[in-house]
Order: sequence, then C-alpha cells, then structure tokens
Amino acid sequence: MKGNIPVIPTPFAGGKIDYEDFERLIRHTSDHVDGYVIAGSTGEAPALSAEERIEIAAFFADHTQGKHIVIGLGHTNLVEAVRIGRAAAGLGIRAALVPSPYYFPNSLDMVKAYVGRLAADTGLDIVFYDNPVTTGTTYTAGQLIELAEAVPAIKAIKMTDHDMGKIRALKRETSLAVFGGDDIICYRAIEAGVDGSMIIAPIIFPQAFKEGWELYLAGRREESFAIFAKTILPFVHMFGPGDEIPTTKALFHHLGLFKSAETRLPLLPADEARTRETLLGYQHGLTAERA
Repeated sequence: MKGNIPVIPTPFAGGKIDYEDFERLIRHTSDHVDGYVIAGSTGEAPALSAEERIEIAAFFADHTQGKHIVIGLGHTNLVEAVRIGRAAAGLGIRAALVPSPYYFPNSLDMVKAYVGRLAADTGLDIVFYDNPVTTGTTYTAGQLIELAEAVPAIKAIKMTDHDMGKIRALKRETSLAVFGGDDIICYRAIEAGVDGSMIIAPIIFPQAFKEGWELYLAGRREESFAIFAKTILPFVHMFGPGDEIPTTKALFHHLGLFKSAETRLPLLPADEARTRETLLGYQHGLTAERA
C-alpha cells in the first residue's frame, strides 16, 4: 500500500449520510488518487454509529474497485471496533486505520494488547495512526517499532506527529510503509521519505497533488515543490489546522460537490469568516493551477 489515500469527510443532509455526495466526490477524485480512508476522524467517525460505518464501507467497496480502501476503526469499545472491522473485511476491505484508544491514559503495553486483539479478531492489516493531539499519546520511533514488532499485522504508520526524525527512523530501520498525516506539513513529510499521504489535500486539488507527487518520485524535486508551493500550500495554510472538517465541507458545498456543509454535533459548521478564508486559499491555488 503506497501513494495518496486521502481521508474522506462524511456528507450529511438532514442528519443522514448523503451517498449521492459520496458518489460525486468519488467521480471528482478517483482518477488521481490511490484509494480512500473512510470513517476516520475526518469522516467524523466518533459521531457515527457502527451501522453507519459499515454502510459507508459497503458503499465504498461497491463504488471504488481497484482502489485501496482503509476503514477507520478508532474506538474505545473493542467489541464494536471488531464488529465494524469484520464487516469491512467481509466486504473485501483489507486494511484498517487504528489510533491509540482515546480518552484513556495509554501505556505501550495497553496499546499492544488492544491493537493486537483488534488485528487478530478482524484479520485486517493495520495502519497504525500516530496522532498525539487527539489520542493524548506520544510515541518515539523506537516505541512505534516495538509496537509493530509486537503486532505483525501493523504494516504501515500514519504520522501526524510533526517530528520528521520519526519518519526517517522508521524508513531507515523498518520495512513499514509510512504515510504523511497532516496537510500543513505535507511537503516536509514527503521530503522526510513518506510512501504517500493520508490527508485531505489530494481531494481538494486532485490533479495537482498527483502531478507534484509523481514529479517528486521522478527526482524532479524543484518542479514538484513549485506545484505544491503555488497550488496546495496556500490552501492548506487557510483551511487548517483544527477545523479542517467544517472548512472542507464548506468548500465542497461551495463547489457543488456536497449539497450541504452540514456537520454532526459536537462539530459545528464553519462560520462565514472561516468560509471566506478557506475560499481565499482555494481560489489562489486554483488560479495557480490554471496558470
């Protein structure tokens, strides 16, 4: 599993998931991405029921053949997480994005036991999500390596931590795939050696992001950075960090990809000022892309 596998927001209309909007987003992006992360934190997974997560998995399994589909299994309830994971596996999905359980004061042994049990009971490959902000758990590169050795189903790490040295250490000392996990440092993560990205930007500027990534892989670093600097980075500067979900939904509503910018409580929609800022960054990038 490599390449750009963006995290997907969940569209709502009247409190319910809008599958027509999902389909519209897939059509808009599928030629330029390698897969999708569904029902993750960007998909407002903590506000989704287990049944809704399984329904989303079924929809993407049916509509995105040939793509990597990664099901978010962030949870504090192991039984529920296993139920979602088994259902996804039954649909042909092969990988899950798994963070440390949030809320609890995790120890490394706790996380080994939790992720190991989840992997064993679902049969899924695990992309371990190193996200210290939302989970309250920080790992060193050595601890991530120890975790992966204890749970062989861990095949990849999604790195939201801004410590680029951890990416370099993982690539130097393991065979794990490593994915960049934060839009605002996406190019620094590319420079550090990631195998791809699990962020939002590839669905905002699908063609430009793919072109910049492929130029980098071809050794044309300065041309690659020029695309990111002109098109991607102005947008990610304006839409994050912290409220990426409502601002992305506001943008997609503006572009006609989503019928609504609706979020599900406890998240609130982007207000008028934040929407204007997001559109400013997007329009700047769009002008650069067309030029």
